[in-house]
Amino acid sequence: MHSISSFKSDLLEKAAPLALQRIGHCIKEPGPLRNEIITSPDFWVILRTLSTNAAMATTVFEILEAVTIGSSPPAIMADNYESALALLNDFASDGSVGSTKEQKQDKKVRKGQQTKLVKPLSVVV
Repeated sequence: MHSISSFKSDLLEKAAPLALQRIGHCIKEPGPLRNEIITSPDFWVILRTLSTNAAMATTVFEILEAVTIGSSPPAIMADNYESALALLNDFASDGSVGSTKEQKQDKKVRKGQQTKLVKPLSVVV
């Protein structure tokens, strides 16, 4: 893990699909290897670095989800709690930026689709 986390960013991006696939395979089942990997600071460095890559963000999120949801025994513990929260916060922050842009776009579309009110015809009596 340490060797992978110390790759230069361009090399890490090239190696990312295979590295994430193998990491995902290693943490799939509970056991000593999984515990060793997910408590390693290098694991979290790799995930945080690759989470900013649009092509890898989905895979990183899937790994994060596998580690945080329904793990028995629990995978998030004192050794990796802060790292997991930091990565989750990164995803939440990125999501809020995208959400804000979408909301602004929706408002523009709705304003363009509003019809003008037509004055009612006056009835002469």
